This record gives sequence, structure tokens and C-alpha cells, in this order.
Amino acid sequence: MLIRFIVSNFMSFKEETEFNMLPAKGNGSRSLSNHIKKTKSGIEVLKTAAIYGANAAGKSNLIKAIEFLKELITNNNIVHPVSQSQRFRLDDSYKNKPTTFRIECSYNDIHYDYAIEINKGKITQEWLYLIQSVKKEKEILLFERKKGVVVFGDFKKLKKNNLEYIKEFLKNELKDNIPVLKLLKYRVEGTDLFDEVFNSFLLMKIVDPDSKSFDFMQSLSTNIKSREFVEKLLSKSNTGIEKIKVEEIDVNNFFSYEHSDEKQRLIDELENEIEQSNENYIPFLVSNNLHILKKVKKKYIVTVLKTKHFSSDNLFDFNEESDGTNRLFELIPAFEELIDSNDSIYFIDELERSMHPVLAKQMLRFFSENSNNNSQLIFTTHESHLLDDSLLRRDEIWFTEKKSNGSTDFYPLSNFNPRGDKVLERGYLQGRYGGIPFLGDFSNIVNEEVLS
Repeated sequence: MLIRFIVSNFMSFKEETEFNMLPAKGNGSRSLSNHIKKTKSGIEVLKTAAIYGANAAGKSNLIKAIEFLKELITNNNIVHPVSQSQRFRLDDSYKNKPTTFRIECSYNDIHYDYAIEINKGKITQEWLYLIQSVKKEKEILLFERKKGVVVFGDFKKLKKNNLEYIKEFLKNELKDNIPVLKLLKYRVEGTDLFDEVFNSFLLMKIVDPDSKSFDFMQSLSTNIKSREFVEKLLSKSNTGIEKIKVEEIDVNNFFSYEHSDEKQRLIDELENEIEQSNENYIPFLVSNNLHILKKVKKKYIVTVLKTKHFSSDNLFDFNEESDGTNRLFELIPAFEELIDSNDSIYFIDELERSMHPVLAKQMLRFFSENSNNNSQLIFTTHESHLLDDSLLRRDEIWFTEKKSNGSTDFYPLSNFNPRGDKVLERGYLQGRYGGIPFLGDFSNIVNEEVLS
């Protein structure tokens, strides 16, 4: 579970800016107690966060910053971390200042605090702490890196012989653009702690407004449970869709003669995939419809998904459905994993894109009522209808605003003191909490929170 994330000198973030999933002790702490999970280290963490803000205020940049850190740790293809264009560019002095990321998470009962500093493409600092008890302030330094020198803390599971090997390994393999954490994964004997920290980054999933889930298409094609989950959610969402139908078509019947080159290209790609990873299927896109090409014995089969509506026996392609329904299809894999698995963290940019406000609200309620594990949903949105005390605690609602210097600022609704009976949506739209573009003269708005 994400506990807190701090970033500086990255995109619209200038000085250190914090976003966290910590419950408020006052405002927002009296409702939806099932939205709070407690870690082994003794800290309480929220399951959901909604981030509001005007266009260009920087709410999407938070997700991009987290995605950048994840890719830096897990992707072997990142060679030049933090280019000049990715830094805060509205203050020339920040060209020569470092970019910093710090993330605190709990995963598999491991509470860790990890930070990395990057300056001019080089990692200048990096450290990792294990938090054993928040109440007792008990923590252990696992490693600290300063200007290429790595020092290990007093971690008992790092035996002397193993530690000497690790130091020699890092001496040979560590470069100024590679995180120590990336090199230590699956490398340290006697403990899987470094592996678990690395794996926690893999479970951070990013869904942007144009994301498409290829893996989920395969799941729908072969897994009855996944199909039943989709159908249940679709029926509750008033889309009119009753069933997801699976059709299997011979590849020669699916592709016409004039598309034989495309057919052969996909067959060659599939054969290469079978040889490389032993997977017998690949996804492909035709007219904005996702399909699966698979090999069954010696035949090539195309799996086609269709929708059946309550009011008709006809079958429809996905691209014949509304934009809102297609957005729902794209988000269903996230919600299925959030409810059925543990420790997943989904960051969804523009949750409500193309969806009717009622549908977005139903999706959020579905998660709120059915998720009992340690997974988290963090999303950006403009949709004011989601500002509902029955869906979100007030400490789960965050706002972004652009400061006068052009940088992004974050703050939770629990910083304010709205009355218990106040309609949050109206207060937000009237600008009482910020996070929206101000149009016209709002000087006559009475700050009811102060007066009450």
C-alpha cells in the first residue's frame, strides 16, 4: 500500500511536494472506517484517493512522477534518468538543482521508505529503510548511496560473506544512472526483502486515458470467472449489455485475400512469441477492436469478442458501443484485480473520461463495497458528482492548484472544516476548496466553513 510520495523538481513540482494516504485525525475520520487498513508496523493507510484540479494544475503529473519512478526501478531500458525537459522549467535556477523522489509503502508486511536523488542524469543519492514500528520509531537502514559509495546498515540477515559479495558485485556493476535497488533484486541470499521491495513497484499499475488492456482480452476469452465479473458489473452499470460472447474464427476466414500480408505478419509474430516465451497467443487491433490470435494444435484461430444486449439477439462489436462503455471495458481489468487480488495499487488518470457521471459513481461504489483487501485505488478526476460522503472520506479527497510561480500544490479536503451536512459538490464548484478554474468575481462568496 502506498503511504506517502514526495517529489521535487519534476515537471510542475518545484519544491518538495507531498501526497499521502494517511487518515486525518479530525475532519474526515468519522466515516467509512472500512476504507482504513493497518500495516504490521502500526500505521493506518487509506484505500482510496480522488485528486481534483483544474486542467494544467498538475494532478496528472503526480501519476507521471510515480510512473517515472516505477520505470526507473523496473525498466532496464532507462539510460538517462530525468532529462532537462522533465525538470521544473519555470525557474532557471532549478536547471542545476537535483530531482528527488521519495516513496513510503507497505507490501507483504514490509514497510519501507525509499528515496533517490538525480542530478544532471546521475544518481547522486539513494537510500532504503525498513520501518519496523512507527510508534516506537524503530527503523533499520538497509543501504545508503552517496556519490557512488554504497554503505549498508546493520541488517542481520546480510551475513558477512554475502555482504562482501554484494559489495564486490556493486563495485563492478553499479553505474551512476542505475539504482542500487534495481541491481539488488534477486541477488541477495538469506533475505527476500530487496526482492519484495522491487516487486512492490511492479504492482503499481498506471491506467492513462488511452490505455487498453490486451491481457484482459485473453482473460475474457478463456476465463469464465472474468466474463461473469464483467457481465455483473455491466448489468449494474445500466449499459444495456447482457452478455459477452466469444467467437472463434479460423484465421483464413477472418482475414480477406487483400489482407493476407497482415495475416502472415501476425502468424510470424505469434510463432516468435511461442518460441521466446511459450505463450500461444498475441493480441492485435483491427478497426479499434481488440482480438486474440492463438495457435490450437496446428491451426491459427482468431478470438473475437462481441456484446449481446438485453433487447436484441444481434451481436455487436466493441467499437459499436458508446465511448463510455468502451472506457468501462478498459477500466474493468483494474477493478477486477483491485477486488480479487491483494496489494495492487492502481493509478487511474481521468477515471470518468467519456463516462456518464452516474456510471463513474457506480464504479467507485462497486470498489468501495466489494474490496476487503490491501489494494488501493488512486485516481484523478473532474467529476464533482463523486464528491459524496457515502463514497469517499474527506481525507481521501485531494485538490491540486497551480501557485503563482507555476508550480503544483496539493492539499486534502480534511484541511478544511465543512459542516457535516454541507454538500461537498456545491462547495467545490463554488471554489471554496480550490482545485477548479476561477471564472468571474467570487469575492462575494461567504466562507461558511469559517463562520460555522
